Amino acid sequence: MVKLYLVRGPIIAAIALVVLVLGATLFDNSYQNVESLLKTKYDIAQSKIILAGQSVNYTLSNDQLKEHSVIVIHVRPTTQLVKFEVIEPNGMTFEKESKDGFLYHIIQKNNQDENYPIKISNIGSETVQIDAMVSEDPFLSGHCDASFGIGCSMVNLAIGLVISGIIGFIVGILIGISDLKKEKKLQK
Repeated sequence: MVKLYLVRGPIIAAIALVVLVLGATLFDNSYQNVESLLKTKYDIAQSKIILAGQSVNYTLSNDQLKEHSVIVIHVRPTTQLVKFEVIEPNGMTFEKESKDGFLYHIIQKNNQDENYPIKISNIGSETVQIDAMVSEDPFLSGHCDASFGIGCSMVNLAIGLVISGIIGFIVGILIGISDLKKEKKLQK
């Protein structure tokens, strides 16, 4: 018979993974609806056509950004793949691919007053049309309109779930390892 205490670590780790995935999904879903909360918007591209296999480049100056900003990109048709790349002033490159015609990226104003080069590439097989804009991130800036209700707290809740999931997963693994070591000692 399997001793029940041997499965408590894996059970904790599995529950923590579910919490982690739930938090990540909640985070993405919050940004799917972010546009209704945006106040001042700066258009990067409006109805820009990108041929299959082609790219367009833009540069965001640091003065176009708030402390916490979000870049939102819509792709039509939504079935085509578009890849978005942004190079941070520290040299790190972030890449994302469209999901159902929507992309977002959170960007923070830098202290070096350097520009952010961005590239939007059509990696699909058909011509696409994109709209791209940048605005202050309502969730991270704390300037979320109270009329949106609990939605303003969704990103904080999602981040809390992700952190809890990571910690819970580590704790579950450590408990599982500890229990296995105890069982091996008892068998000797």
